[in-house]
Amino acid sequence: MEVQYTFPRPGRALWAILGVLTAVGIATGFMAAWGSGADRIFYWLAFVPDLGFRQPWRFLTSDQLTSPEGVSHLVFTLLGVYFLGVSLEQKWGGWRFARFLGLSVIAGNLAVFLVDRFIPPSAPARFHPDYTYGLMAAITAIAIAWTRDYADTSVRLMFVLPVKGRVLYWVTIGFCVLDLIYPSAIPEGVVAPFGGLVVGLLFGGSPSLMRTAWLRTRLMFLRRQGAALRVDDILQPKAPRRPRPGAPPLRVVPGGLDEVLKKRTPPKDKRYLN
Repeated sequence: MEVQYTFPRPGRALWAILGVLTAVGIATGFMAAWGSGADRIFYWLAFVPDLGFRQPWRFLTSDQLTSPEGVSHLVFTLLGVYFLGVSLEQKWGGWRFARFLGLSVIAGNLAVFLVDRFIPPSAPARFHPDYTYGLMAAITAIAIAWTRDYADTSVRLMFVLPVKGRVLYWVTIGFCVLDLIYPSAIPEGVVAPFGGLVVGLLFGGSPSLMRTAWLRTRLMFLRRQGAALRVDDILQPKAPRRPRPGAPPLRVVPGGLDEVLKKRTPPKDKRYLN
């Protein structure tokens, strides 16, 4: 099965995500080149590991930013979200897709925060970034989740090279590892893709591993309750429910069809009586 020869139409959620990314990317680029204020936007939205949980909104808002120094980061971000995101949105629905992206960004920034805290200061500077921003963690999560739902489907990698879903899975992991080995300027942080990788493995697929674990845990508790249930517990009549304190007393209000017919006088001419 071959897909991605045409450009599928995104749903509402993906249109909104692409629109926000485009608007913020163009606005920050314009302010950086022709005006001022781009640094203020980055100051309030980018993720800063040193601040940690003191400003928790940064774990999520950093995904709205792209590099104002060139258009390439914005273009590749839009293509990365659109490339496989359309298929996932059509299969999952917009709400699940949007939650999935938000969770992957939070996981990516959390990975950056933990590495910055526990890696010695003598480690390379790319493991201790001053601030991070971008959607690389979400793009990685989208790729991993897509391979779980479409393992036997062929896709045009970068719209050129045809690969199977299971091959794309290992290609994505390989790029995550290469980012750790070779020095590269990744605005999201070199460990952020691993956060998206974990989210894609746990929450991708239908059903996902997390949902499967939840259903199995729930089934285990139901079986325990069923094993402890006795026949007398089912046949035993329930105790009458006590009225709430201060509730008005219940009484039967006369009325209905039977009461009306009792008080009704039969007609003398019964030819028209139904």
